[in-house]
Amino acid sequence: MSTYTSLFLDIDNTLLDFYKAERVAIKKVLKLHSLPCDDKTAKIYSNINQSYWERFERGEIPKSAIFEGRFESLLEFLGAKGDVKAIANDYFRLLSEGYFKMDGADDILRYLNDKGYKLYATTNGIALTQFKRIKNSGIEPYFDDIFVSEAAGHQKPEKEYFEFVISRIPEKDKSKMLIVGDSQSSDILGGINAGIDTCWFNFQNQEPKYKSKYEIKKLSELKKIL
Repeated sequence: MSTYTSLFLDIDNTLLDFYKAERVAIKKVLKLHSLPCDDKTAKIYSNINQSYWERFERGEIPKSAIFEGRFESLLEFLGAKGDVKAIANDYFRLLSEGYFKMDGADDILRYLNDKGYKLYATTNGIALTQFKRIKNSGIEPYFDDIFVSEAAGHQKPEKEYFEFVISRIPEKDKSKMLIVGDSQSSDILGGINAGIDTCWFNFQNQEPKYKSKYEIKKLSELKKIL
């Protein structure tokens, strides 16, 4: 029987399909700005975007460098010109409208809620975008609170992010907390840094960089743990 009381649930690519939201948004914004908007270009952007966020999580660049920098890099790769600021603004607007759910998200949230766990959304990203996506997706009512890195002043995997979360929830015993997420660099490393157990949602069947206490391939497998 699980002794956990409080679950820190990642949002992007754990409960909401960020890759799909990103793909839809980037294709729309590229078309809007008369740039190549095929699958190949969308994938190139996704790789560039991920590299920027990973550099930010490692503390190599400030968050402010991400928002326009990733589009500057994309335009450079494409050998194209464009209004980077306008592209970035349009992308934010379109991304906030993307809230596709991962398979089994509603079912596992209902299950965990019925079991009496305290559920907390723990996510990196832009507060306005994340709050809008969480609300519009319909998963907001399941959460006791929502913690977005921008509003917290720290981001995963920094231990200060989780200290911020813990300071605002009833449970203080880390042994009763579990982090669930897909990202090795933010969720799993974040758990290691904070001294909190982790469950890696390895839906892409990747090789681990860091050790997690649990590993699942489907959200439904959480029922075997919790």
